[in-house]
Amino acid sequence: MKNGRLLVGVDIGTTKICAVVGEVSGQGSTFNVIGVGTVPSRGIKKGVVTNIEKTVKSIRKAVSEAERMAGVDIRAAQIGITGAHIRCLSSNGVIAVQEKEIGRRDVDSVIEAAKAVAIPFDREILHVIPLGFSVNGENGITDPCGMEGIRLETNVQIITAAATSVHNLTSSCRKAGLELLDVVFQPLASANAVLTQDEKDLGVVLIDIGGGTTDIALFRNGTLCHSSVLPIGGNNFTNDIAIGLRLPTQEAENIKKKFGCSMISLVKEEEEIEVSCSDTSVNKKIPRRYLVEILQPRAEELFTLIREDLMNSGFHENMNSGVVLTGGAVLMQGMDVMAESILELPIRIGMIPEGVESVTDNIKSPAYATAVGLMLHGVKEVLLEQEYKEKAVIGAGTRVRRWFGQMFG
Repeated sequence: MKNGRLLVGVDIGTTKICAVVGEVSGQGSTFNVIGVGTVPSRGIKKGVVTNIEKTVKSIRKAVSEAERMAGVDIRAAQIGITGAHIRCLSSNGVIAVQEKEIGRRDVDSVIEAAKAVAIPFDREILHVIPLGFSVNGENGITDPCGMEGIRLETNVQIITAAATSVHNLTSSCRKAGLELLDVVFQPLASANAVLTQDEKDLGVVLIDIGGGTTDIALFRNGTLCHSSVLPIGGNNFTNDIAIGLRLPTQEAENIKKKFGCSMISLVKEEEEIEVSCSDTSVNKKIPRRYLVEILQPRAEELFTLIREDLMNSGFHENMNSGVVLTGGAVLMQGMDVMAESILELPIRIGMIPEGVESVTDNIKSPAYATAVGLMLHGVKEVLLEQEYKEKAVIGAGTRVRRWFGQMFG
């Protein structure tokens, strides 16, 4: 038996599937990771399910490992989704306020009005994110509840995904025995884990480099203002090593993790590494710079594409807090230095926040940012639900007092 509320995040990635169980106590003030399950991903390519049967088996195995560590049965989870099929569009909504004071229902109504845009039948809405509100023409309002006005407007960011990709992912989870609490765009989940509120307010770029994709998310004034997904990730580095050094894929992955570096200037001339030959059982030594000469061009290509995306977004000059790198691929030596030289912005590696305690230190790695962020997304949803109920009760009490005042005042 556990004392707090349990939340589960399942990061279904191209390289690995990670299930993390967290226990929340109090009013969301303490958070403890009590179970982690990580297995190699099968049936996923660049964030998209390519084989449901293999994906189901991988999800089951990861969840089973997390269950054993946590000592609980996992029946429901928050899951993440990414892929080049993700799209963003902007929309506006406007309503007339029914009562003089704007309430939560009015906010929900104006967001619904903004959602009323033509979405292709093969697309599905994942998130509708308000960028700000306007009351009677006054802009720059983050929360209009309690204000007086007759006209309420909002500008929202709508994130959509290919309906087929969403269906295949959710179907795989259900066949694995999981009820889905929410399907979350992965950069939003990672942001929960590695970004501070100050960074989101001032302007920050989150770059999550996973196995099959690189997710880019720009935050300004506390909310998401741009996002995109590039079909390049850590697996591209691995494949380059496998081809360049004529190694099996798994050996190339091991070499990348152990000796990988994205900048030749960080490697000493005399450094050597030992690799196994595919055609013989004898290992051989090669200069480490041979490996880096393979990896550096791919890293340059990746960060150049990221720079182009940021420039095209129109928000590049507003990123006052710089760039936060996360995802397993950023652990390779020199990735932060390469990013800073090409993006020309301050760089830091995004780690799991200090407020998150864990039974294992491995969870602090950027590779687990999405899984932990999915759980924190669940915490946020719980707190928002509680706040909504509290405001609804307060609002009802205010209306009752107003009615009594009119009848008996």
